Amino acid sequence: MLATASPHLQAAARRLFLAVPVNQGCSSIRLPRRCFGRYASVRAASVTAPPAKEGADDLGFLEMSSGTRRRYYMLGGKGGVGKTSCAASLAVRFANNGHPTLVVSTDPAHSLSDSFAQDLSGGTLVQVEGPDSPLFALEINPEKAREEFRTVSQKNGGTGVKDFMDSMGLGVLVEQLGELKLGELLDTPPPGLDEAIAISKVMQFLEAQEYSMFSRIVFDTAPTGHTLRLLSLPDFLDASIGKILKLRSKIASATSAIKSVFGQEVQQQDAANKLEQLRERMVKVRKLFRDTESTEFIIVTIPTVMAISESSRLHSSLQKESVPVRRLIVNQVLPPSTSDCKFCSIKRKDQTRALDMIRTDPELKGLNIIQAPLVDMEIRGVPALNFLGDILWK
Repeated sequence: MLATASPHLQAAARRLFLAVPVNQGCSSIRLPRRCFGRYASVRAASVTAPPAKEGADDLGFLEMSSGTRRRYYMLGGKGGVGKTSCAASLAVRFANNGHPTLVVSTDPAHSLSDSFAQDLSGGTLVQVEGPDSPLFALEINPEKAREEFRTVSQKNGGTGVKDFMDSMGLGVLVEQLGELKLGELLDTPPPGLDEAIAISKVMQFLEAQEYSMFSRIVFDTAPTGHTLRLLSLPDFLDASIGKILKLRSKIASATSAIKSVFGQEVQQQDAANKLEQLRERMVKVRKLFRDTESTEFIIVTIPTVMAISESSRLHSSLQKESVPVRRLIVNQVLPPSTSDCKFCSIKRKDQTRALDMIRTDPELKGLNIIQAPLVDMEIRGVPALNFLGDILWK
Protein backbone atom coordinates (compact mmCIF):
# COMPACT_ATOMS: atom_id res chain seq x y z
CA MET A 1 0.00 0.00 0.00
CA LEU A 2 2.79 2.42 0.88
CA ALA A 3 4.21 1.93 -2.56
CA THR A 4 1.19 3.79 -3.95
CA ALA A 5 1.60 6.73 -1.56
CA SER A 6 3.56 9.88 -2.20
CA PRO A 7 7.19 10.06 -1.04
CA HIS A 8 6.09 12.49 1.69
CA LEU A 9 3.48 10.03 2.92
CA GLN A 10 5.92 7.13 2.78
CA ALA A 11 8.40 9.08 4.87
CA ALA A 12 5.71 9.97 7.36
CA ALA A 13 4.67 6.33 7.53
CA ARG A 14 8.18 5.26 8.46
CA ARG A 15 8.17 7.85 11.24
CA LEU A 16 4.74 6.81 12.45
CA PHE A 17 5.69 3.19 13.00
CA LEU A 18 8.44 4.12 15.48
CA ALA A 19 6.33 3.35 18.55
CA VAL A 20 7.57 4.01 22.06
CA PRO A 21 6.10 2.85 25.39
CA VAL A 22 4.51 5.42 27.69
CA ASN A 23 2.84 5.33 31.07
CA GLN A 24 -0.06 3.02 32.03
CA GLY A 25 0.78 0.46 29.38
CA CYS A 26 -0.40 2.70 26.56
CA SER A 27 1.52 2.66 23.30
CA SER A 28 1.73 5.71 21.15
CA ILE A 29 3.48 6.88 18.02
CA ARG A 30 6.60 8.97 17.80
CA LEU A 31 6.59 11.89 15.42
CA PRO A 32 9.27 14.50 14.92
CA ARG A 33 8.72 17.44 17.26
CA ARG A 34 7.02 20.34 15.56
CA CYS A 35 6.30 23.84 16.75
CA PHE A 36 2.91 25.51 16.49
CA GLY A 37 3.02 26.56 12.85
CA ARG A 38 3.94 23.14 11.51
CA TYR A 39 0.98 21.16 12.83
CA ALA A 40 -1.72 20.50 10.27
CA SER A 41 -5.31 20.02 11.33
CA VAL A 42 -5.91 16.49 12.44
CA ARG A 43 -7.30 13.70 10.39
CA ALA A 44 -5.04 11.10 11.84
CA ALA A 45 -4.00 7.55 12.41
CA SER A 46 -4.35 5.70 15.68
CA VAL A 47 -3.19 3.10 18.12
CA THR A 48 -4.87 1.32 20.98
CA ALA A 49 -5.21 3.54 24.03
CA PRO A 50 -4.99 2.66 27.73
CA PRO A 51 -6.63 -0.62 28.69
CA ALA A 52 -10.37 -0.34 28.24
CA LYS A 53 -13.07 -2.66 29.49
CA GLU A 54 -12.42 -6.36 29.97
CA GLY A 55 -12.58 -8.23 26.69
CA ALA A 56 -11.57 -5.18 24.66
CA ASP A 57 -9.16 -7.37 22.68
CA ASP A 58 -12.24 -8.88 21.00
CA LEU A 59 -13.21 -5.48 19.61
CA GLY A 60 -10.50 -5.16 16.98
CA PHE A 61 -10.97 -4.90 13.24
CA LEU A 62 -11.03 -8.70 12.88
CA GLU A 63 -14.29 -8.72 14.82
CA MET A 64 -15.66 -5.85 12.71
CA SER A 65 -14.86 -7.55 9.41
CA SER A 66 -15.76 -11.14 10.29
CA GLY A 67 -18.84 -12.70 8.75
CA THR A 68 -20.81 -11.90 5.62
CA ARG A 69 -23.96 -10.63 7.31
CA ARG A 70 -24.48 -6.97 6.52
CA ARG A 71 -23.35 -4.56 9.23
CA TYR A 72 -23.89 -0.84 9.75
CA TYR A 73 -21.34 1.48 11.37
CA MET A 74 -22.21 5.06 12.31
CA LEU A 75 -19.46 7.50 13.21
CA GLY A 76 -20.47 10.69 14.96
CA GLY A 77 -19.63 13.33 17.51
CA LYS A 78 -18.95 17.03 17.87
CA GLY A 79 -18.31 19.00 14.68
CA GLY A 80 -14.70 19.27 13.55
CA VAL A 81 -13.30 16.22 15.35
CA GLY A 82 -12.44 14.22 12.19
CA LYS A 83 -15.51 11.99 11.79
CA THR A 84 -15.31 12.00 8.00
CA SER A 85 -11.69 10.86 7.81
CA CYS A 86 -12.33 8.09 10.34
CA ALA A 87 -15.46 6.95 8.49
CA ALA A 88 -13.76 7.07 5.09
CA SER A 89 -10.73 5.14 6.36
CA LEU A 90 -13.02 2.47 7.84
CA ALA A 91 -14.84 2.12 4.52
CA VAL A 92 -11.54 1.74 2.65
CA ARG A 93 -10.37 -0.79 5.22
CA PHE A 94 -13.52 -2.88 4.76
CA ALA A 95 -13.22 -2.75 0.97
CA ASN A 96 -9.58 -3.83 1.10
CA ASN A 97 -10.62 -6.79 3.24
CA GLY A 98 -13.07 -8.12 0.70
CA HIS A 99 -16.31 -6.41 1.74
CA PRO A 100 -18.32 -4.55 -0.92
CA THR A 101 -18.83 -1.35 1.04
CA LEU A 102 -20.97 1.78 0.89
CA VAL A 103 -20.05 4.95 2.79
CA VAL A 104 -22.84 7.48 3.23
CA SER A 105 -22.68 11.08 4.40
CA THR A 106 -25.80 12.26 6.23
CA ASP A 107 -24.14 15.56 7.14
CA PRO A 108 -25.64 18.46 5.12
CA ALA A 109 -22.14 20.00 5.09
CA HIS A 110 -20.57 17.11 3.19
CA SER A 111 -16.81 16.51 3.20
CA LEU A 112 -16.59 12.95 1.83
CA SER A 113 -15.61 14.36 -1.55
CA ASP A 114 -12.75 16.23 0.09
CA SER A 115 -11.66 13.20 2.05
CA PHE A 116 -11.57 10.91 -1.00
CA ALA A 117 -10.29 13.69 -3.30
CA GLN A 118 -13.06 12.73 -5.70
CA ASP A 119 -16.35 14.36 -6.68
CA LEU A 120 -19.08 12.42 -4.89
CA SER A 121 -21.77 15.10 -5.01
CA GLY A 122 -25.07 14.78 -6.82
CA GLY A 123 -26.95 12.51 -4.45
CA THR A 124 -26.23 9.31 -6.40
CA LEU A 125 -23.93 6.32 -5.89
CA VAL A 126 -20.37 6.97 -7.06
CA GLN A 127 -17.68 4.30 -7.18
CA VAL A 128 -14.50 5.25 -5.33
CA GLU A 129 -11.37 4.55 -7.31
CA GLY A 130 -8.54 2.61 -5.70
CA PRO A 131 -9.74 0.02 -3.13
CA ASP A 132 -9.40 -3.72 -3.79
CA SER A 133 -13.14 -4.50 -3.52
CA PRO A 134 -16.07 -2.36 -4.64
CA LEU A 135 -16.40 0.82 -2.59
CA PHE A 136 -19.20 3.27 -3.34
CA ALA A 137 -19.93 6.62 -1.73
CA LEU A 138 -23.13 8.62 -1.44
CA GLU A 139 -23.54 12.21 -0.29
CA ILE A 140 -27.24 12.71 0.41
CA ASN A 141 -28.30 15.93 -1.29
CA PRO A 142 -30.79 17.77 0.95
CA GLU A 143 -31.49 20.56 -1.57
CA LYS A 144 -32.35 18.07 -4.29
CA ALA A 145 -34.62 16.19 -1.90
CA ARG A 146 -36.34 19.42 -0.85
CA GLU A 147 -37.07 20.19 -4.47
CA GLU A 148 -38.48 16.70 -4.90
CA PHE A 149 -40.63 17.32 -1.82
CA ARG A 150 -42.04 20.50 -3.37
CA THR A 151 -42.75 18.96 -6.79
CA VAL A 152 -43.51 15.34 -5.92
CA SER A 153 -47.10 15.54 -7.17
CA GLN A 154 -46.69 17.66 -10.26
CA LYS A 155 -47.32 14.60 -12.38
CA ASN A 156 -50.84 14.60 -10.96
CA GLY A 157 -51.26 18.35 -11.31
CA GLY A 158 -51.57 18.83 -7.55
CA THR A 159 -49.49 20.13 -4.68
CA GLY A 160 -47.01 18.17 -2.63
CA VAL A 161 -49.10 18.46 0.48
CA LYS A 162 -52.26 17.26 -1.31
CA ASP A 163 -50.52 14.07 -2.40
CA PHE A 164 -49.31 13.59 1.16
CA MET A 165 -52.78 14.13 2.60
CA ASP A 166 -54.36 11.98 -0.13
CA SER A 167 -52.05 9.15 0.95
CA MET A 168 -53.59 9.47 4.41
CA GLY A 169 -57.14 9.56 3.09
CA LEU A 170 -57.58 13.24 3.94
CA GLY A 171 -57.57 14.73 0.44
CA VAL A 172 -61.08 16.14 0.76
CA LEU A 173 -59.95 18.17 3.75
CA VAL A 174 -57.08 19.65 1.70
CA GLU A 175 -59.45 20.68 -1.07
CA GLN A 176 -61.45 22.61 1.48
CA LEU A 177 -58.31 24.20 2.95
CA GLY A 178 -57.20 25.15 -0.55
CA GLU A 179 -59.70 27.95 -0.57
CA LEU A 180 -57.77 29.48 2.33
CA LYS A 181 -54.60 29.69 0.18
CA LEU A 182 -52.56 27.59 2.63
CA GLY A 183 -50.91 25.49 -0.06
CA GLU A 184 -47.64 27.41 -0.20
CA LEU A 185 -47.28 27.29 3.57
CA LEU A 186 -48.01 23.58 3.71
CA ASP A 187 -45.64 22.82 0.82
CA THR A 188 -42.71 24.36 2.71
CA PRO A 189 -40.32 21.57 3.80
CA PRO A 190 -40.63 21.04 7.55
CA PRO A 191 -37.79 21.22 10.09
CA GLY A 192 -35.95 17.93 10.36
CA LEU A 193 -36.37 17.12 6.66
CA ASP A 194 -32.63 16.38 6.33
CA GLU A 195 -32.95 13.65 8.95
CA ALA A 196 -36.14 12.35 7.34
CA ILE A 197 -34.31 12.11 4.00
CA ALA A 198 -31.50 10.17 5.67
CA ILE A 199 -34.08 7.81 7.20
CA SER A 200 -35.65 7.25 3.78
CA LYS A 201 -32.21 6.27 2.47
CA VAL A 202 -31.75 3.83 5.34
CA MET A 203 -35.07 2.29 4.37
CA GLN A 204 -33.80 1.95 0.81
CA PHE A 205 -30.64 0.26 2.08
CA LEU A 206 -32.83 -2.27 3.86
CA GLU A 207 -35.13 -3.00 0.93
CA ALA A 208 -33.84 -1.84 -2.46
CA GLN A 209 -32.14 -4.40 -4.69
CA GLU A 210 -29.51 -1.90 -5.86
CA TYR A 211 -27.98 -1.88 -2.35
CA SER A 212 -28.11 -5.63 -1.74
CA MET A 213 -24.49 -6.17 -2.78
CA PHE A 214 -23.07 -4.19 0.16
CA SER A 215 -22.05 -6.20 3.22
CA ARG A 216 -20.80 -3.11 5.10
CA ILE A 217 -22.46 0.33 5.21
CA VAL A 218 -20.60 3.16 6.97
CA PHE A 219 -22.37 6.39 7.93
CA ASP A 220 -20.51 9.68 8.25
CA THR A 221 -23.11 11.43 10.41
CA ALA A 222 -23.85 15.09 11.04
CA PRO A 223 -22.78 16.79 14.29
CA THR A 224 -24.30 15.57 17.53
CA GLY A 225 -27.69 17.31 17.52
CA HIS A 226 -28.60 16.25 13.97
CA THR A 227 -27.49 12.69 14.66
CA LEU A 228 -29.67 12.37 17.75
CA ARG A 229 -32.68 13.60 15.76
CA LEU A 230 -31.86 11.06 13.07
CA LEU A 231 -31.76 8.21 15.56
CA SER A 232 -34.96 9.26 17.35
CA LEU A 233 -36.93 9.98 14.16
CA PRO A 234 -38.23 6.43 13.60
CA ASP A 235 -39.91 6.50 17.01
CA PHE A 236 -41.38 9.92 16.27
CA LEU A 237 -42.68 8.90 12.84
CA ASP A 238 -44.09 5.65 14.16
CA ALA A 239 -46.00 7.53 16.85
CA SER A 240 -47.12 10.16 14.32
CA ILE A 241 -48.45 7.55 11.92
CA GLY A 242 -50.35 5.98 14.79
CA LYS A 243 -51.96 9.33 15.56
CA ILE A 244 -52.82 9.85 11.89
CA LEU A 245 -54.51 6.46 11.72
CA LYS A 246 -56.52 7.31 14.83
CA LEU A 247 -57.49 10.65 13.28
CA ARG A 248 -58.66 8.90 10.12
CA SER A 249 -60.74 6.53 12.22
CA LYS A 250 -62.39 9.40 14.11
CA ILE A 251 -63.34 11.34 10.98
CA ALA A 252 -64.32 8.27 8.96
CA SER A 253 -67.92 8.36 10.11
CA ALA A 254 -68.17 12.11 9.52
CA THR A 255 -66.93 11.77 5.92
CA SER A 256 -68.64 8.49 5.07
CA ALA A 257 -71.31 10.24 3.04
CA ILE A 258 -68.70 12.16 1.02
CA LYS A 259 -66.68 9.02 0.41
CA SER A 260 -69.72 7.11 -0.85
CA VAL A 261 -70.65 9.97 -3.23
CA PHE A 262 -67.17 10.22 -4.72
CA GLY A 263 -66.49 6.48 -4.63
CA GLN A 264 -63.39 6.82 -2.48
CA GLU A 265 -63.81 3.75 -0.27
CA VAL A 266 -61.14 1.76 -2.14
CA GLN A 267 -58.79 4.75 -2.23
CA GLN A 268 -59.20 5.26 1.52
CA GLN A 269 -58.35 1.64 2.23
CA ASP A 270 -55.30 1.80 -0.05
CA ALA A 271 -54.11 4.88 1.83
CA ALA A 272 -54.54 3.10 5.15
CA ASN A 273 -52.59 0.11 3.84
CA LYS A 274 -49.77 2.38 2.70
CA LEU A 275 -49.58 3.97 6.12
CA GLU A 276 -49.43 0.57 7.78
CA GLN A 277 -46.62 -0.43 5.41
CA LEU A 278 -44.73 2.77 6.25
CA ARG A 279 -45.21 2.09 9.92
CA GLU A 280 -43.78 -1.41 9.51
CA ARG A 281 -40.75 0.02 7.71
CA MET A 282 -40.22 2.52 10.52
CA VAL A 283 -40.24 -0.37 12.98
CA LYS A 284 -37.54 -2.08 10.88
CA VAL A 285 -35.36 1.04 10.91
CA ARG A 286 -35.86 1.47 14.65
CA LYS A 287 -34.83 -2.14 15.25
CA LEU A 288 -31.82 -1.70 12.98
CA PHE A 289 -30.49 1.25 15.00
CA ARG A 290 -30.74 -0.84 18.18
CA ASP A 291 -29.56 -4.20 16.83
CA THR A 292 -26.34 -5.10 18.64
CA GLU A 293 -25.60 -7.82 16.08
CA SER A 294 -25.64 -5.58 13.00
CA THR A 295 -25.24 -1.96 14.12
CA GLU A 296 -22.64 0.00 16.05
CA PHE A 297 -22.24 3.71 16.74
CA ILE A 298 -18.61 4.84 17.11
CA ILE A 299 -18.07 8.14 18.91
CA VAL A 300 -15.26 10.36 17.62
CA THR A 301 -13.86 13.10 19.84
CA ILE A 302 -10.71 15.13 20.52
CA PRO A 303 -8.79 15.53 23.81
CA THR A 304 -10.33 18.78 25.02
CA VAL A 305 -12.53 19.22 28.07
CA MET A 306 -15.41 20.61 26.00
CA ALA A 307 -15.30 17.80 23.43
CA ILE A 308 -15.05 15.07 26.07
CA SER A 309 -17.98 16.55 27.97
CA GLU A 310 -20.12 16.59 24.81
CA SER A 311 -19.07 13.01 24.00
CA SER A 312 -20.18 11.94 27.47
CA ARG A 313 -23.59 13.53 26.92
CA LEU A 314 -23.80 11.94 23.48
CA HIS A 315 -23.13 8.49 24.88
CA SER A 316 -25.76 9.03 27.55
CA SER A 317 -28.31 9.98 24.87
CA LEU A 318 -27.36 7.00 22.72
CA GLN A 319 -27.80 4.73 25.73
CA LYS A 320 -31.30 6.12 26.26
CA GLU A 321 -32.07 5.36 22.59
CA SER A 322 -30.61 1.84 23.10
CA VAL A 323 -28.10 2.42 20.29
CA PRO A 324 -25.06 0.09 20.64
CA VAL A 325 -21.80 1.94 21.39
CA ARG A 326 -18.55 0.11 22.09
CA ARG A 327 -15.72 2.27 20.71
CA LEU A 328 -14.46 5.79 21.29
CA ILE A 329 -11.88 7.35 18.97
CA VAL A 330 -9.85 10.17 20.55
CA ASN A 331 -8.43 12.17 17.65
CA GLN A 332 -5.64 14.78 17.49
CA VAL A 333 -3.57 13.36 20.37
CA LEU A 334 -0.08 14.86 20.49
CA PRO A 335 2.56 12.15 20.00
CA PRO A 336 5.26 11.67 22.65
CA SER A 337 8.33 13.86 22.48
CA THR A 338 11.57 14.13 24.43
CA SER A 339 11.40 17.92 24.21
CA ASP A 340 8.63 20.40 23.54
CA CYS A 341 8.17 23.93 22.42
CA LYS A 342 6.18 26.06 24.88
CA PHE A 343 2.96 25.70 22.93
CA CYS A 344 3.29 21.90 22.69
CA SER A 345 4.05 21.60 26.39
CA ILE A 346 0.92 23.54 27.36
CA LYS A 347 -1.17 21.69 24.82
CA ARG A 348 0.06 18.33 26.06
CA LYS A 349 -0.93 19.17 29.65
CA ASP A 350 -4.42 20.16 28.49
CA GLN A 351 -4.76 16.91 26.55
CA THR A 352 -3.55 14.85 29.50
CA ARG A 353 -6.26 16.40 31.65
CA ALA A 354 -8.88 15.60 29.00
CA LEU A 355 -7.68 12.00 28.64
CA ASP A 356 -7.84 11.60 32.41
CA MET A 357 -11.48 12.72 32.19
CA ILE A 358 -12.22 9.80 29.85
CA ARG A 359 -10.71 7.30 32.26
CA THR A 360 -12.96 8.51 35.08
CA ASP A 361 -16.09 9.51 33.18
CA PRO A 362 -18.93 7.06 34.00
CA GLU A 363 -20.26 7.26 30.43
CA LEU A 364 -16.97 6.78 28.59
CA LYS A 365 -14.59 4.76 30.73
CA GLY A 366 -16.15 1.42 29.77
CA LEU A 367 -15.69 1.95 26.03
CA ASN A 368 -12.87 0.54 23.97
CA ILE A 369 -10.68 3.64 23.49
CA ILE A 370 -8.61 4.24 20.36
CA GLN A 371 -6.16 7.14 20.22
CA ALA A 372 -5.46 8.87 16.92
CA PRO A 373 -2.25 10.90 16.99
CA LEU A 374 -1.85 14.31 15.43
CA VAL A 375 0.19 14.09 12.24
CA ASP A 376 1.91 16.76 10.19
CA MET A 377 0.06 15.96 6.97
CA GLU A 378 -3.47 16.07 5.64
CA ILE A 379 -5.12 12.67 5.21
CA ARG A 380 -6.72 13.04 1.79
CA GLY A 381 -7.19 10.54 -1.03
CA VAL A 382 -7.46 6.75 -1.02
CA PRO A 383 -3.72 6.02 -0.49
CA ALA A 384 -3.66 8.25 2.60
CA LEU A 385 -6.95 6.81 3.87
CA ASN A 386 -5.58 3.32 3.26
CA PHE A 387 -2.52 4.21 5.29
CA LEU A 388 -4.69 5.70 8.04
CA GLY A 389 -6.99 2.68 8.13
CA ASP A 390 -4.07 0.27 8.50
CA ILE A 391 -3.09 2.04 11.71
CA LEU A 392 -6.48 3.09 13.06
CA TRP A 393 -8.45 -0.12 12.49
CA LYS A 394 -6.25 -2.88 13.89
